[in-house]
Amino acid sequence: MSLIFTDDQKSLAQTVRRFVAQRTPLPKVREVIGSDQAYDPEVWAQLAGELGLAGLTIPEEYGGAGATQADLSAALRELGAGLVPSPLLACLLAAGTLLALDDETVRQELLPQIAEGGLVATLAVSEPGDRRWIPAQPVTSAAHPDGRITLSGMKAAVLNGAEADVLLVQARGPQGTRIYLVQRSAAGLTITRDEVVDPTRSSATVTFDSTPARLVAGDAAAALDHVADLANLAIAAEQSGAMLACLTMTNEYARIRYAFGQPIGAYQGVKHKLADMYNLWALSDAALREAARAADEEPAKLGVSAAAARALTSPGYLTSAKNTMLLHGGIGFTWEHDAHFFYKNAIASNVLAGDADYQLDRLADKLGV
Repeated sequence: MSLIFTDDQKSLAQTVRRFVAQRTPLPKVREVIGSDQAYDPEVWAQLAGELGLAGLTIPEEYGGAGATQADLSAALRELGAGLVPSPLLACLLAAGTLLALDDETVRQELLPQIAEGGLVATLAVSEPGDRRWIPAQPVTSAAHPDGRITLSGMKAAVLNGAEADVLLVQARGPQGTRIYLVQRSAAGLTITRDEVVDPTRSSATVTFDSTPARLVAGDAAAALDHVADLANLAIAAEQSGAMLACLTMTNEYARIRYAFGQPIGAYQGVKHKLADMYNLWALSDAALREAARAADEEPAKLGVSAAAARALTSPGYLTSAKNTMLLHGGIGFTWEHDAHFFYKNAIASNVLAGDADYQLDRLADKLGV
């Protein structure tokens, strides 16, 4: 992916943008937020099935489209701009984990279902109190004489944990850190939906009490390190789209809101903030495009470029969302206006998979400094 979208990527972005506008505009998002559902099942079925986003980067041999990470970034920008609630990110990371591991049986079993949207899968790695993507793991596995494997412990902030059909769980055992597959119906599994800052993103706390699990073959540490890069790339794409939505919304308001006989956009203080918002978005989006290019063309550089992208998009989005509320004046702080949804989303996504400080640490580690 260069600094210019390909025609196919432009077409995909336009298709997703049109879908968001017609099927899940912000008034519809408000309805979902006000319900007891984490997302609209019908919208999710269309996103995953009709648009094929759940299987976009899954290889064709597993029922996916075999598209590039750059293609996926083009779609995620539009979903981020619309704050669309869905389990897409959770499914993408779970699928990425399976593809990075070596268990062909589990791949054949789960990936086609994920690709068609019939199975919601998620990755459970974070522990209570940890800010990093790959923490020390108090969740432990135990092998029994009859061949059974069970897990005990707790995972926090599991994306769409309350809606997932299967969980891929990072746990420590006699053979070190491994990935285990746990079914939603497994005994000893307790899932509690979290009270979250961002109402468009569902997460849960998951407790395992001698819960039956299945070992997924492969190098867990290497797989999770790669998936951390994919998470950074996906989140940065959503943040970039949301940043542009904030800029567009605020720019339009500055043209129509009059004070002392002229639009507020004519005042220097407003102009400067809008210019700052544009610069934050342009720099962030350029870093995102480089990360997407690296993912497809130079995988060895993905870790560096994805961490760099997040180090720009996370604080940039947070600043832009805050300015969106401020420049809308009193109405920007009210429930009736959409500005506060972007601010809450910015706060939550800032720490998702590691905050900006963590990304700078990760960038330094990847660079060897």
